[in-house]
Parts: sequence; structure tokens; C-alpha cells
Amino acid sequence: MSLLEFPNKKSFLQQVSTGRKELVYLVTGTHQDRAAWHYVQVDKARMVHFEHGLKGGALNVGEYGTVLYSGWGEQPPQYIIEELEAQFEAA
Repeated sequence: MSLLEFPNKKSFLQQVSTGRKELVYLVTGTHQDRAAWHYVQVDKARMVHFEHGLKGGALNVGEYGTVLYSGWGEQPPQYIIEELEAQFEAA
């Protein structure tokens, strides 16, 4: 099954992003000695803990909300940035 067969269904990103642009954060760091990045949509109820966690050492972003995208490298690829921008502009 694909979204093309079911035009009324929203993509995963559409479902989680609607109206919550201010809660999406790009988190960069290292994982297993490799540079990594994560876009996470933080749950409002966990925001204070998330902000505190950013100041500390290790951070498991999945504990604070929904990981929208994740990958290796210093920064996400441009197409990921554009996808998020388009998704939130449409919301």
C-alpha cells in the first residue's frame, strides 16, 4: 500500500508536524564516535527536561518526543531541510 492509493491519508510527517513548528529542533552531536544529527519534535510536556538535557552530556532525543529524521554527519542534507520547511509552511 502507498499513500498514492489512499489520498485521504496523511504522511507520518504531516501527522506529527501540524501546528507544532516551534517544537521541532535540530540536535547535533556524536554517537559511537561519529557525527550525527536528529530532527526531533519535542512533546510540550517534556520541553523543560529537553532544554535541561541539551546543557548536559549524553542525550537520547527519542525520550523527549518524536524523531522525525536522523542521520550521520555534521548537518542534515539539504533535501531534508527543504522537506521540513515545506511541511511546516503547509501546516
